[in-house]
Amino acid sequence: MHTEYKTLARLFHADGSGDAFRNHEAFAKQRLESDSTYRTGIVTSLGELFIGMPRETIDRIAEILTMERKISNQWQRISGVMRWNYIHHFIADELQATNEMEGVRSTRKEVEMAVEAASASRSVEHAKRQNNVSDTRFGEFAKLYLNLTDNNTVLPRSLEDIRSVYDKIALDGIKESDKPDGKLFRARGVHVEGPRGVEHEGIRGEDRISALLTQMLALVASEDMPLLISALASHFLFEYIHPFYDGNGRTGRYLLALYLSRVLTLPTVLSLSRAINERKSAYYRAFTVTEDKLNCGELTFFINTMLDLILEAQRSLVEDIALKLDRYERAAEISKFLSQKAHLDEHTSYLLHGVMQEELFDTRKSMSLQDIAEHCGVTKQSARKYVGKLEDLGWIERVSGRPLRVHAGKRLVAVMNGEMDMAGLF
Repeated sequence: MHTEYKTLARLFHADGSGDAFRNHEAFAKQRLESDSTYRTGIVTSLGELFIGMPRETIDRIAEILTMERKISNQWQRISGVMRWNYIHHFIADELQATNEMEGVRSTRKEVEMAVEAASASRSVEHAKRQNNVSDTRFGEFAKLYLNLTDNNTVLPRSLEDIRSVYDKIALDGIKESDKPDGKLFRARGVHVEGPRGVEHEGIRGEDRISALLTQMLALVASEDMPLLISALASHFLFEYIHPFYDGNGRTGRYLLALYLSRVLTLPTVLSLSRAINERKSAYYRAFTVTEDKLNCGELTFFINTMLDLILEAQRSLVEDIALKLDRYERAAEISKFLSQKAHLDEHTSYLLHGVMQEELFDTRKSMSLQDIAEHCGVTKQSARKYVGKLEDLGWIERVSGRPLRVHAGKRLVAVMNGEMDMAGLF
């Protein structure tokens, strides 16, 4: 029968013998020196950070890998355009979730505009216009997440790289008094307060902060530990160090996403902050439990909690993608039927299908004239003609006239949602 893997602190408190301290020391030594243990070599006031590999951890990792195959198969069924729209949706969710966790006020419209600006900044036309994505609130933050779509995104290799990430994510929204006052990081002490008072004190002294962050970078670059495990361990270490006065959470979760993007599918990575936000208490408790001195630097409980959060993100993702794929297949059937019934030409039919895709997968649920022209492979002037045909049928409606932007009409959406029969469109 399988026995639950308990934290060292729980084992100590459950020991009613007179040798509790000696037994605890022996248990800690046994776990640290076990052949299956991953030792980081990073020594903190908690002890050397290490990760045990009990059955619970191995089972979680195996399930994550199984779910990854399922997500990858689903992802391949989504067309390129829809996949890109879905990624935009994920990033908007990710930004909003991580902002909410830190108490940073941001509206859905703001984060969507940030993602749109970040996406536009990657285009050749935008580069020619030399528009600055940093002019948009959260624009640089969104661009970092958008860059995760590039397989060649470089991992931070130096302390300066970490500071650069922080500047793009958090610096603009930080009060002047909370901005880093050391060479790269904070010079003074910092603590995190919770309902019961001080819950965590960051590492003191910029030299010590820099030394531990250097070890963190070496940990995730090492091949001595699976990247999935070292990425999660590095996340604990970053938040434990707390190198800045403010913005540590957002910076740390982005770095985690960056590291995990090397081993997990992008949809999983971009769904994690939302899963964490929905289970904040479990997430924060993992830090609190791990920082208990009686746990002697063991990160196993923290790793298992984070693996659980990844699994929750995956399960939600599989369900969401499956639902959208079902709706997409239904939308394709509707589009085909309507095109034949109304005798639409090829371009107008393609536009109808595109508008329905946007309704399903795009955060804005609308298309600009430029989007339509690119989607149909025609000029803007020709695109207006196809827009006019669908407007006359009442299947699309204008969101704005200047610039022209359209979305699926109310009746078409009702048909897509199964609330109205297709006959109602004629």
